[in-house]
Amino acid sequence: METLYLKYRPKKFGDLIWQDHVKKLFKNAILKGEVSHSYLFSGPRGTGKTSTARILAKSLNCSNLVEGYEPCNECDSCKSIDSGKSMDVVEMDAASNRGIDEIRAIRDRVGYLPIESKYKIYIIDEVHMLTKEAFNALLKTLEEPPKHTIFVLATTEMQKVPETVVSRCQVVEFRRVPSEIIKAHLQEICKMEGMNCESQALEHIARKSSGGVRDAIGLLEEIARFSDGNVTLNDTLFVLGEVPVETIEEYVSSIVNGNVESLLRLIESVEEHGIDPMNFAQETLEFVTSKLPDAAIAKVGKFVSDLIQRLKYEERQFDVFKVLSVFEALNYGNNFIPKKSEQKVSEVNKSEGISHVKTDVDRVLDWYAENGDASIFACLALSTLRDFGDRILVISNASIQHEFLKERTKIIENDFKRITSRDVKLVSAYSAVPIESIEPEMRNSVMKTLSIFGGKLLPEGGEEIV
Repeated sequence: METLYLKYRPKKFGDLIWQDHVKKLFKNAILKGEVSHSYLFSGPRGTGKTSTARILAKSLNCSNLVEGYEPCNECDSCKSIDSGKSMDVVEMDAASNRGIDEIRAIRDRVGYLPIESKYKIYIIDEVHMLTKEAFNALLKTLEEPPKHTIFVLATTEMQKVPETVVSRCQVVEFRRVPSEIIKAHLQEICKMEGMNCESQALEHIARKSSGGVRDAIGLLEEIARFSDGNVTLNDTLFVLGEVPVETIEEYVSSIVNGNVESLLRLIESVEEHGIDPMNFAQETLEFVTSKLPDAAIAKVGKFVSDLIQRLKYEERQFDVFKVLSVFEALNYGNNFIPKKSEQKVSEVNKSEGISHVKTDVDRVLDWYAENGDASIFACLALSTLRDFGDRILVISNASIQHEFLKERTKIIENDFKRITSRDVKLVSAYSAVPIESIEPEMRNSVMKTLSIFGGKLLPEGGEEIV
């Protein structure tokens, strides 16, 4: 079965989307017989670079040109190039053939006349992947190729192509295609394929393709197969692992309003649906960008931008996403008492039969929620707390919480003493696995060990003393 991208791949210059300057350039060059001996196509992926190279090869070798410059797509030469069987059109992917030996092989063959066509065309895709030695071997051939040979180089990273190569080629820039143009093209494909597609779904696909028509068609096909030809926005978001705009709006609103309880419920829902926190943050940044005139939302945008950079270097991305989001919400409001965290503390202490622990821990948490440092409050509320009489064990499920609390151990100990009249030692630990997931008979031993030494509980159950 032929994929949609191949089925609707441009077959002539007139089929190119949004690249009118490219059409005009080659129309004039072919009509006047002024085709360059080497071209360098530069631009984002999926904008038509390789397709244009094939169309150019067909036009130069076509025996029955339409309007003097368009390939007929009917002659033997056009058909052989379309099928990839032409002996005179050589395509090479520099990403997998990047060495000097491959370039030497081309250099040794360029002197031979075309077998069945007027021109021999060499198309080298992702040319920036060639090694330095391979580029050097290509220089002389690019500068003075035989009259019957034409080189077309294509790259998505122009800055990586040596200046010595660029100076020997005619550079042709391909532009990103606007979302509305891609959407209109997708609508035409849906109509011809008999698919039912929601306008919002096509708009979202067009936006996610980042100006690449090939990526947009590929996404459309993937979603159409999932939804059995009925492309809806909900199916699109599900396949792409994204969330509805309403969820992002609620996330931003919860932060701006300082509503930590609502924020935690939303984040837990996002986690339950398996949504990647990095994708969620990037979508939030896109949403916030469209609302920049609002000063409060613009501030959230700065936070989300910093959050994305932080998540790149974190292994437990969701924990960091959760903690930092709560911190940001607390900057806007400080009136939240964590019902879920209180329940977790109560359940742990109740199971051990220590009734006074619940009261002391709650008193400290309440004080931090109402009068204390909001950041300390957030970290304690999101941690597992356990009282051992002379020491309080705080187990964080994110390294950022653990490091934050370790730096403020003395402050928390002094506040605990002042509030409860108890002189305790705060022991901060970090668990890479949920404490609740440990077998009950092992949990007490693990927690007692952590309360004495502190440490890190690793996924495989090992302990690292810190």
